[in-house]
Amino acid sequence: MDALPPDVRQEVVMSAAAIDGHTITTHRFRSPRPPEPLLADLRQRWRSEGLPVVETRHGDWTILSVRDATGMHTVQMRGTAAGTEGLSSRWVREAARAAVVAPAGDAGAAEPPVLRWLGDDARVIRRVTHRDQGRSAVTVVALVVDDAERAALGLRERARAAGFEEDPALGLPAARAAWYRGGPATPGLALAFRRGREEVVATLSVHRDDTALVLHWSAPR
Repeated sequence: MDALPPDVRQEVVMSAAAIDGHTITTHRFRSPRPPEPLLADLRQRWRSEGLPVVETRHGDWTILSVRDATGMHTVQMRGTAAGTEGLSSRWVREAARAAVVAPAGDAGAAEPPVLRWLGDDARVIRRVTHRDQGRSAVTVVALVVDDAERAALGLRERARAAGFEEDPALGLPAARAAWYRGGPATPGLALAFRRGREEVVATLSVHRDDTALVLHWSAPR
């Protein structure tokens, strides 16, 4: 359901990300037209398809949402000096989407590769699978009972066993991550590993009585 008119310039922000039982694709868009005609087009198009439109405002943003048999579509926009800018997101339920393509470098795997780096006591809070600028990626957020130093030691051991090497020069989101140490106000550390063109960035920080661990793996598609 492509809700925006064909003359609206769009670019992919997130393609087929898998999160919380949904696949999400998000586009950023700009138009020289002001917001009201675009909003009127959206309302008319969706209502002509028999879809109830939910409309809300948040600051400068107007947000329109509809739900159909497969999921939800949300478009938010605001006026700019040059016209209109906004985001269009399509959420499709897991049961309604086609087969998920396994990340490159892990074809056919039942689980993202970084999950095998977690200890048996890890509690996975969130897992996101997505494709960014020619790379497949998986981000895992988990809680572990070990402190950050012991958890980092376990990650290093599993990384070495999988053929990864620490890479202090690895770029964003944790540039020079293997050299990072948190201070008293932000206890924790970050690590970065590379195996060929495959990359993993890990951050660990205190979270109440546990350690919060975020693992981000990516490889070329």
